[in-house]
Amino acid sequence: MTEAPQRQIAQAILAGANLEEIEQAIIDPAQLDEEEKSALWLYAAGLQERPRAGVLAELDPARRSPDVRWA
Repeated sequence: MTEAPQRQIAQAILAGANLEEIEQAIIDPAQLDEEEKSALWLYAAGLQERPRAGVLAELDPARRSPDVRWA
């Protein structure tokens, strides 16, 4: 699985998207097999449960650590 769909999912959750919207816009059109799509769905559900933890904290400029460097 590539990083791009995961980043898109995290950004969509930060923007307020729900699981159905994420599934239709990001997961369904992804060129991945069903197992990988299921993993993305679980990833999205997990991020939605903890919206400001982990990956999302790194993507949210208001919560980003000053030590994080962006390319």
